[in-house]
Amino acid sequence: MVATLVHISLLAYLLAAICYLTWLVRLSPALVTAGRTLLLVGLIAHVGAFLSPPHVEAPWRGGQLFSLLAAATVALYLLIDLRSRIPVAGAFVAPLTIAEMVPAHLVHAEAQAKAPLLTHSVILPIHVAAATLGSGALLVAFALALLYLAGEKQLKGKRGGRILSRLPSLALVDLMLWQLTLTAFLLLSITIVTGSFVMRAEPNGLHLEAKEIFALLTWLFLAALVQARLVSGWRGRRAALLVVIGFLLLVCTYGGLLAQVPLGVSGQGRAAERAGASAPSAEG
Repeated sequence: MVATLVHISLLAYLLAAICYLTWLVRLSPALVTAGRTLLLVGLIAHVGAFLSPPHVEAPWRGGQLFSLLAAATVALYLLIDLRSRIPVAGAFVAPLTIAEMVPAHLVHAEAQAKAPLLTHSVILPIHVAAATLGSGALLVAFALALLYLAGEKQLKGKRGGRILSRLPSLALVDLMLWQLTLTAFLLLSITIVTGSFVMRAEPNGLHLEAKEIFALLTWLFLAALVQARLVSGWRGRRAALLVVIGFLLLVCTYGGLLAQVPLGVSGQGRAAERAGASAPSAEG
């Protein structure tokens, strides 16, 4: 049942991406309505998969974080679109959501055992929720940053284009970009704080790995971006470019997470490999 719901959500996201991308070429309100509806249907199926009893009771697995991030991205975009009606962003967000779902299907990691201190603690759920929502906010901000840069380029070139004609004012896009960046910074701040408690409870203690290092760099970069906006008034193209760089750092963070898990290897396979490696040889 869980797999069926996830596949339904992935199919809905794919069809939504097709609708939004087709809308860029052929202006039709029906395509926008279809894209929004498909994203909503996909999100409902996605959330249903997470709330299904077998999924809730099963131990945490590596690919679930990417699947959760995809659902958070769609939910954030739909909320923004409900308020500001910016369907052109869907042409960027929907394909990015599909890209997020790919690692969720490729990573067949074994269940990750958590320290006893975290099993019955609220810290871990808060940490995961803040990381997911913060990453989703930064991803949607990345999509808006690309839209801003493309729209500004068409405007400076004094030529109309499909993206510019479908955008609201660049000032509104810049405002939404700032709000999402600030939201991502605040949520990732919670992620960093709770993450320190999670690391203390783990067997390896405060040992930093690639994903933790890039997560810290992403947070520091966003802190600098917020400071530049508030103090120096950075906005527009410079702010959009910095958001793109911040998103690339976030990609490195999740890349570090993927590096910890071989792709396409089931949990049973990894367990067998470790058992074989640790077993004494016949010659010994």
